[in-house]
Amino acid sequence: MSDFVSLERAIRRSTLLASAVCAALLLVSIFSVGFAVHTTWKVRQAAANSPVLVVPGAVAGVYAPGLTEETIRAVARYLAGLGTNFSGLASMDERFDELERFASPGYLPRLQQARSVLRNDVETQGQARVFFGSPGREQLRQSEPGHFEYQSQGRRQVYASGLPMDTRDCVVQLGLTLGPSSQRNPAGIALDRFEVRDLRAIRTDATATGRPGTAR
Repeated sequence: MSDFVSLERAIRRSTLLASAVCAALLLVSIFSVGFAVHTTWKVRQAAANSPVLVVPGAVAGVYAPGLTEETIRAVARYLAGLGTNFSGLASMDERFDELERFASPGYLPRLQQARSVLRNDVETQGQARVFFGSPGREQLRQSEPGHFEYQSQGRRQVYASGLPMDTRDCVVQLGLTLGPSSQRNPAGIALDRFEVRDLRAIRTDATATGRPGTAR
């Protein structure tokens, strides 16, 4: 009789142990499935909420979300090229139309005024202009949070009716401010300043004031 009692107890212990193991495995499975679902949801949310930066003029490809120094530099190069490289009036108007899309509201009137003066020279003299930036003579710095100063040193050439008119070393300087993207400005980078300065004049001013020039 005692043998049957011992056997019954052993069977009962085995059944309880098996039940406990099954319950533990079930809990682990539930936790694993829940963790996988949560992780998938978080990844989808991150992908849906990640900002997408559109770099105008860039080569098509996959870009990391968010703004980096390289993407800001790429936009700066694009804007600098719009204002310094064109051939004839139609080309200038097309490129400045694009440039004005990125101008901040406060800077837009000044850019339009400078465009009007330049347009008169281009129209009356049949001008074409090109700027060749020098490798290693480009700078991008953050003057304050959300505000950047970009400059590129190189040589500008001006042609009139197809003939060389003027060649000089210049510095293209841009002021940029980060802001929300819009249909007009998909990059979310506003242009606050655009200058093409004669490098010789910068050096002369620096010598006269006793302070180093901004171009290096």
